[in-house]
Amino acid sequence: MKKISQKEIDNVIKLSPFERYQYTIKWIADGEMMYSLAENNNLAIAEIGDKKMLSLWSAAEYAQLSATGEWEGYEVMAISIDRFATEIIDLIDSEGYLLNIFSVGDKSGFIVDIKEFMKDLDDELGKYG
Repeated sequence: MKKISQKEIDNVIKLSPFERYQYTIKWIADGEMMYSLAENNNLAIAEIGDKKMLSLWSAAEYAQLSATGEWEGYEVMAISIDRFATEIIDLIDSEGYLLNIFSVGDKSGFIVDIKEFMKDLDDELGKYG
């Protein structure tokens, strides 16, 4: 697992939601891990209007920054690409969740559906082939 400097954290959280999304896709493809928050194995689900979204981050440090408010006390959960593909996608599909990629504090991240996320991730993974 790569270590992130405070300078990088400070710079990345200032990026636009789409830029953080692009950063996240590259980071996940490189490390084959993504992160969420969970409490008693219940993943952090954000709600905007009538939409429910699974929140994901590129690194544990960023996820930890959002463990506040309604998610205070949640623990960072590491999710491998394999686990995501075999377990989490089924949950997303069955519940009709969108993905909230790299929210910062109480501000939402880039909202994307699972098909677009997986296409972008597969495209990035293809660069490592």
